[in-house]
Amino acid sequence: MQILEIGKVMWSFDYEIAALTLIDEAGALFSLTPPPHHREGEIILTADSIIIDGHNFLNIPLKKLEQVYLGFDDVYKRSLVKNNGIFCQPLRLRYKEGDETMVVYLIVDHRFFGTKNQFWFDTLKQLLAD
Repeated sequence: MQILEIGKVMWSFDYEIAALTLIDEAGALFSLTPPPHHREGEIILTADSIIIDGHNFLNIPLKKLEQVYLGFDDVYKRSLVKNNGIFCQPLRLRYKEGDETMVVYLIVDHRFFGTKNQFWFDTLKQLLAD
């Protein structure tokens, strides 16, 4: 297994983000609050898959990816992130797992002034185009 990229990741499934309350949204106003997430771990990109390892394990084969999207949507709202997302936009992956469509939101290598989500988005788009 050849590792193409590696980083730290905060992540959640779409149904977990959708269940956040108004109090959770208000928490995003505080400067030391990270973007909303339910799990943390290490993310590894190989030529064949995205592997997330931590307290939970997730393996997404690239051939099962249906969509890679960078930005906010109806579930992961701009209001959930401090500064209305100027420095941080979630990376959304939609993929098939059996008969189900799964959606996961990632924040990769979060720092005080940004993330590496744009880099990961560009890298994934390039891999999927090849």
